[in-house]
Amino acid sequence: MSIYAGRIREALAVSIDTTRLAEAWIALHAPQPAAVKAIPPALAAFLADARDAIIRALRAILPRAWTEGWVLGQIAANAVVQGLEQVDWQDWTPGDYEAAAQIAGPGLRQLLAQDGIIIRSIAETRLEELSAVLEETLASDIITRDLNGPVPVTLSVQSLASQLEAVLDNPNNAELVAQAEIGRAQAHAARELYAVNGVTEVEISTAHDAKVCPICLAAAAVGPHPVGTPPMVLLHPRCRCAELAVLRSAVT
Repeated sequence: MSIYAGRIREALAVSIDTTRLAEAWIALHAPQPAAVKAIPPALAAFLADARDAIIRALRAILPRAWTEGWVLGQIAANAVVQGLEQVDWQDWTPGDYEAAAQIAGPGLRQLLAQDGIIIRSIAETRLEELSAVLEETLASDIITRDLNGPVPVTLSVQSLASQLEAVLDNPNNAELVAQAEIGRAQAHAARELYAVNGVTEVEISTAHDAKVCPICLAAAAVGPHPVGTPPMVLLHPRCRCAELAVLRSAVT
C-alpha cells in the first residue's frame, strides 16, 4: 500500500502548475476599475484543465494499484478456501505490476471498467479542496479591501502556490486513496473467488487489536452472512477488516 501511496502523491504533486493558478487567482482580485469582475476565460480554462490533469495523474497509477490489490485478494482468498497454512504468492511481490497483471483473472476487467467513475470522484474531491483554499483568501484578511483606495493584495503568489501544492502533495490523502482503492479491489477479487468456489457465506474478521473501532466490531458480531450482502468491507475509510469464507464441513 505504501508503494502506491507514494506514487499517487508524486503524480498529483506535479499534475498542476500551482504557481500559475496562484498568479491567475491573485490577478483576478487585484485592483480593477470595474465594479464587478467576471472570472477571466483563462482562469476558468485553467481550472477545467486542472481537473483533467488530476484525472490523468490518477489514471496513470490507480489501474496498477487495482490490479495488484485484485491479485492480493485473489491469492489470499484462495488460501482460505484451500485451507492452506501459507499463502503461495506465485513469484509476485508487491509493486511488481507486470507480474500481477499476468496472474489476475478476467474478473479484473469488470473492476477496471469502473475506473472512470472512481477517478472522477477523487479528482473532484481534490479540486474542491483547491477551490476551498482559493475561496479562503477572500474570506480572510489576506486580501483586504479599502473602500477609499485600491485593493491591496498582501498574499504573495509563492505563499498561495504553497497552500495549493499542500493539497496535492498530501501524504495522508495519498495514503487514504491507496488504502481504499487497493482494499476495494482486494475485496472484489475475494468475493469473485468465493463465488467460483461455491462459498455462499462470509464473516467479517477484524485486525484484533486495540485500534478496532465500534463499526468493525459490530460488523464482526453479525457473524456468517451471504457473500455480497452487508456488512461488506471496506466498512469505513482506513478499514483493516477482511471478509473470510465460511467453510461448511461435509456431512458424513
